[in-house]
Amino acid sequence: MSGWRVGIDTGGTFTDLVAVQDDETRIVKVPSTPPHYEVAVMDALKQAHIDPSEVDLLAHGTTVATNAVITGAVTRTALLTTAGFRDILELRRHNRGDPFDIMWDPPDPLIPRRHRFEVRERLNYAGEVVQELDEGDVLRAVEAAAGADIACFAICFLHSYANPLHEQRARELVLRAMPGADVCCSAELLREPHEFERTSTTVINACLIAVVGQYLHSLSTALIEHGFRGRLGVMHSGGGLLTLESAARFPARLVTSGPAGGAMAAQGIAGSGSPSSGVVAAEELARAVKLDDIISLDIGGTSADIAVIRGGRARLINEYSAQFGQVIRFPTIDLVTIGAGGGSIAWVDPGRLPHVGPQSAGAVPGPAAYSRGGTQATVTDANVVLGRLGGGMPLAGSVELNAAAAQRAVSDFATTLGLSVEAAALGIVEIVNNNMARSIRVVTVERGLDPREFTLVPFGGAGPLLAAELAEMLGIRRVLIPVAPGVTSALGCLHVDITHDISESFISKVDDLDAGALHTRVDHLAGQMRARLTADRVPAEEQNLEFFVDLRYSGQIKGLTVALPADLGSDHLRRELLACFFDEYERQFHFASHDIDVEVAAIRVHGGRPAIHTSLPFRGGSGRLHDVTRPVVTRRGDVAARVIARQDLPVGTRLAGPIIITQLDSTTWVPSTWSVDVDRIGNLELSLTRPEAEYVRG
Repeated sequence: MSGWRVGIDTGGTFTDLVAVQDDETRIVKVPSTPPHYEVAVMDALKQAHIDPSEVDLLAHGTTVATNAVITGAVTRTALLTTAGFRDILELRRHNRGDPFDIMWDPPDPLIPRRHRFEVRERLNYAGEVVQELDEGDVLRAVEAAAGADIACFAICFLHSYANPLHEQRARELVLRAMPGADVCCSAELLREPHEFERTSTTVINACLIAVVGQYLHSLSTALIEHGFRGRLGVMHSGGGLLTLESAARFPARLVTSGPAGGAMAAQGIAGSGSPSSGVVAAEELARAVKLDDIISLDIGGTSADIAVIRGGRARLINEYSAQFGQVIRFPTIDLVTIGAGGGSIAWVDPGRLPHVGPQSAGAVPGPAAYSRGGTQATVTDANVVLGRLGGGMPLAGSVELNAAAAQRAVSDFATTLGLSVEAAALGIVEIVNNNMARSIRVVTVERGLDPREFTLVPFGGAGPLLAAELAEMLGIRRVLIPVAPGVTSALGCLHVDITHDISESFISKVDDLDAGALHTRVDHLAGQMRARLTADRVPAEEQNLEFFVDLRYSGQIKGLTVALPADLGSDHLRRELLACFFDEYERQFHFASHDIDVEVAAIRVHGGRPAIHTSLPFRGGSGRLHDVTRPVVTRRGDVAARVIARQDLPVGTRLAGPIIITQLDSTTWVPSTWSVDVDRIGNLELSLTRPEAEYVRG
């Protein structure tokens, strides 16, 4: 018998586990335990009755890095930068988070100005030394940092992507003056121009070294103390796993770690490839039911993560922002994340306008219905008041719902607005759905896509509860709910294995491209990638490398990433690159000009070990459904909804709403205008049967 393969996704409210061993599957959902998230990981293993000594692989998605960046709870860090570039973190890109709010202020940089030090040195764009490194400036900066009790340094010099000599020497000086300091150099992370993005990425990575390192050390120590001897992999934002050592070295890659898993799960529904864990699982699901175009929607207790999957693949982008002005230039799944989840708090602004989120009750104190000290109305409390949750049915993690506490919390919110409790609860649900609908339009309508042509795939604990009404707002007529929606992101962690990405600047007009020089640079990057995979104990025969190039119109800053043709010596290389660029440009922007010069901007290599794909078996019931109903408040009036356990539904079942479908990890709400079918692998397929124009579309 083989050992257990375990996927664990830690969110702000719940920690999810999916474990597979031969033909056996175990699913567990437990409350998260901030700030000591490793406790919830051990709790999940314990509740699953899995001894850590029996685990071969533990693949882990975590929000530790994301939460640290967003809250600013990072290590005090000093920045050493080229003289004249001290304020680059303040200048950013001169755009605004809200162009219509004259009172809007951007978040402060992670490193305040007093801890940013200028060093006299200069390289030109080709990496040639114009001014030698002033070693005295470096030593004075270290002395000043030590006086401020700082032992972590980010080093980013101008044009170091072309020549890392000065950064490497500065690193030596820092470590000589302060042995044991954490030092992060931009040339080790990102061999590309884009000065602000490179500096921002380096700073975020440096600020997270101690935070992520401490968490991973605590987690691995707890596992080893309980006999764990297997492989521990950490999900990264690009849709793969990092070893513990690599995750500690590149902690910025863990930002959006968990949401990536859900999107990868969704991609599996749609096609092929493996970009990230929730998205990964969504991709796998899409492949299984032969869907090409889906909208992946992961709604947890704190946030909602949205990804568009077209042609079976989630879109990868080369940079993303944890929040405004905090750019990380690493490949990642193209996700939109908003503060909308079961724990999102309802509140009223000074103008008496109601809002929901982005503040969240989280795991502690949680929604009022959890009886853990929360008193403010949340989306979960609203659903309890409406009758969609509760009725003696506990949530995952053995959370008993206190209907009276939920009623009091929503009543306080309703009194502020002069509404009935039921009207206020309906309003809370509608506001959070509208918030998500706006974000879905950002990644569809604003990109020339019609959401009505997509299938919505909701997961997370709150996804199936809100999905049908959200889909109706958007005109989407089909919703597909996976077998275990509440733990889909944890499942997605099992659909990936070790992957790395390396990039390097390479600028040349396509018409002037030197195929030999390109081949040399590609071979150099391939050697670096194989060395990195070998260091992560991936056997040479299991190493899989893919090559890409960034192409752009001459004069543009950002480019499009396309696959590099296999035959670099081909006489048709230039023609193939141009054809790929024009096809991708038309796909994304619906028009491409053939009259402007196109240039290569960068070379990228993606390397990894192919993953073992995992599916959750569905064992449907006999179809003998208990005739239980519960009153549910809807915008169309009160209805008597049937309450059905999902495990009682056999394949081929077709039922008309209103229905509440319960299971261990989530609850599905099927309104009266929808029907539900159980497909051949156990997914719930919701279809809009009687659409009513009740929502304002905009």
